[in-house]
Amino acid sequence: MADSKVSQLTAATSPLGGGESLYVVQGGASRKVTVDNFVGSIKNPNLTGNITVSGNETITSATDIKTSIPVTLINIPAGDGICPLVEAASNGQVKVIMATGNGGGTFTLLKGNIAGNANVQFFRVGQSATLMYQGDKWFPLGGTANIIFP
Repeated sequence: MADSKVSQLTAATSPLGGGESLYVVQGGASRKVTVDNFVGSIKNPNLTGNITVSGNETITSATDIKTSIPVTLINIPAGDGICPLVEAASNGQVKVIMATGNGGGTFTLLKGNIAGNANVQFFRVGQSATLMYQGDKWFPLGGTANIIFP
């Protein structure tokens, strides 16, 4: 393999694990870098065009909302329910929650880990909340869901 051209190499499979080596030219010299180090060195990326957030879950009953999935779609049934955000999160992590259906009930995000001890309520199709995790709390950044502070 040492004598192969980069264009002759077999394509890698996805997803990458992070420990794989990439070939780069740095300062005119050939170098290698792991995928993790390469991605981790990108500061303030400038993204253009459509940006797609992949990964969503749909919930149809009161249950824990996964913080490991960036988008949660709520199809609210006839009854009310509490949907806590209980999984560990990372500082700066963003979570988007949207009500896409409603059978007449209200879903409430549990106030225990919402900043200001607030409740975030969804009771109408189209309501949304964008939250960011910092410290040990989720901070509401925007949306149309009702945010109720004590």
